[in-house]
Order: sequence, then structure tokens, then C-alpha cells
Amino acid sequence: MRIISLETEKENRRRQGTIETKVPFVLDGQRHYVEKKIVNGEMGLRKWKRPIGEMLSLASEAVFKELLGKITLDVEMGREKVPLLYGAIYDQISDPNLPELLDPKWALSGAVIFAEHMEGQEVKFGSLKAEQGPTARIVTYSAGFEYTKQMIKFNRSFEIDILNKAMGEGYNALLNHIHLFPIISFAYKPANKTEYQGKDGEERWVSIWRTFTEAKKAAGTAKRQGSVILANSADATDIEMAVRGFTSDGTTYAPIAGIDTIVYYDGYELTVGKKQHTYEGVKPGEAFLIRPKRGFKELVKEDLQIETNQGDLTRLVEKQMVGFAFRGSFAAVEENVQKMALK
Repeated sequence: MRIISLETEKENRRRQGTIETKVPFVLDGQRHYVEKKIVNGEMGLRKWKRPIGEMLSLASEAVFKELLGKITLDVEMGREKVPLLYGAIYDQISDPNLPELLDPKWALSGAVIFAEHMEGQEVKFGSLKAEQGPTARIVTYSAGFEYTKQMIKFNRSFEIDILNKAMGEGYNALLNHIHLFPIISFAYKPANKTEYQGKDGEERWVSIWRTFTEAKKAAGTAKRQGSVILANSADATDIEMAVRGFTSDGTTYAPIAGIDTIVYYDGYELTVGKKQHTYEGVKPGEAFLIRPKRGFKELVKEDLQIETNQGDLTRLVEKQMVGFAFRGSFAAVEENVQKMALK
């Protein structure tokens, strides 16, 4: 059984030893790549080869390429701080030709039955069924920061490093939110809800085992049997004991069949200036049994790109850095999720 959380994903990175990938960035319409290297879960910070003011004043293509490569790696370092948690639930569709508004033609299931053919009879034709869910829309997400004259004149490159990494952290936090919050916030009908099956005097993991068993039964009857649990890490000990099975008071409770992944998402908080932004996670005492992939699509028209332009002299801004992405998600929640009360 796979356990996915911010902590476990970071630990998995450490166990993988050295990871080397090439990360793209765009300069004057041309795609370039910079090498990203992670050793035992740690990504080294590339040092500035010359003062930031000198780099911006030279304004040559080679210097800007070096500058954007450094910024790209800084952003990647920020993204490493917030691992993506939804990969076990969503199937990714990456296509630069995706339109802004999509009908969910790709969220289809097929049904074909072979039957004995009698001479002269018509062949039985299969059919396609679309998952029910909202029409998907590709959304433009953007964020930016400014290099002021003070940063440049006093060579405050450490502030620029902080801003770059904050962009990466904020982007991955956004991705977790736009893919997991539709499941968390959905208004579930009674058929998609399983109440807590606890009994007086019994251990909580026994009650959770009963709840999971009842939820599996309901989901199976509705032909949307789930294999992924989405929950809050505060309930991790009881959930994992229940799923793996145990013996209590002489009674053996078998492992919950079919559950292969548990995702813990507690939300995320970011502070921008003096304002705090909160992405809501799963509440303690709630969990979701999910049938993954078919009814959940991660739509990527263009992943995070970073561009730079001239600043605003009236505010003594030397350069503006803008990151943007064109993304969307499709979640057919009602056909694929059973909400469970754990208390």
C-alpha cells in the first residue's frame, strides 16, 4: 500500500539518490533548458556568477539566458518544497492544442458484449458512456514579482532568491488545491455518503474498519468501487491500522481489500505580504473513497512558464518577472467518490 503526503514524498526523494532532469524555459520565443540536479532529496542552489545589477545592465542574450536559467532553478527549488499529491487520482492530458472550454469526451467508458450470433440476426453494438461532471475549462493562472532598483543597486540577490522560490512553492500549492478541493468541497448526496459505524466501547480503528467496509459495499453496489483514500494526516494511525487489518479482543479484522493508496492532504497556507492565503484540506474526521483516473483528468495546455519585461520607472522597478500557466481539471465526483465520516 502506498502512502502519499508532503512528508512521504519528500522522503521518497531522499531515497532515490541522485536525480537529474532538464527543465525548460523560454527566452525570446526560443526554448532553452537548464539542468536540475537533486542529491539525496536536496537540490543545490545555483549561485549568482555576477552581481544582479551587472547582469541586468549588460542586457545581452547570453546574460539573460543565464539569468532566466537561475530563476527557473530557484522556482523548481520552491516546487520541491510542496510535492504534488494528486497523481494517484488524476490522469494527465497534456496537449498544447486544448481549447479553453471542453466537453468531457475523454472521460468515457465503453461497454461491449460478445453474444452468440444466430444467422440473420443483427450484431450487438457496443456503446460509450460519458462520466457526469462539470464542463472543463482551461484557466490562466499567473503570479509575478518585481526587482526594484534598491535590490539591484545594493545587490540584494538573497531577496531575489526568496521571491523565485516562493513562486515555485505557490504554484505547486495551487495545483494540489485545484485538483483535490473539488473532491473535498462537493455537496454529496445521501447515496454517496457513509456514516460513522462506531459502537460504544470499541476502539476507534475498529469503528473505522466498519465504516470503510460499509463504504466499500455501497461503492461496489453503485459500480464505482474505489481504491484510493483521501484523508487528513491527523487520522493516519487509525486509518492505516484499519486498512491493513488487525486483531482486537480475540477477533481478527481482515485487511480492507482493494485499497492500494492513501493520500493525506491537510491543505496549505501561504503568506503574501501581510495577507495569509489558505487552501482548505480534508477535515479531520472525514475521508473519501475514490475510484481514480477515469473520471479525473488533469488538463495541461502549458505548464509554468516564466518571462521577464521592463519594469516601471515611476515606482523604481527595474524588472518584472511573471510566471503563468494554462491549466484545468475535470472531476466527475458523484460517479467516483464515497464520502466517509470517521467520527
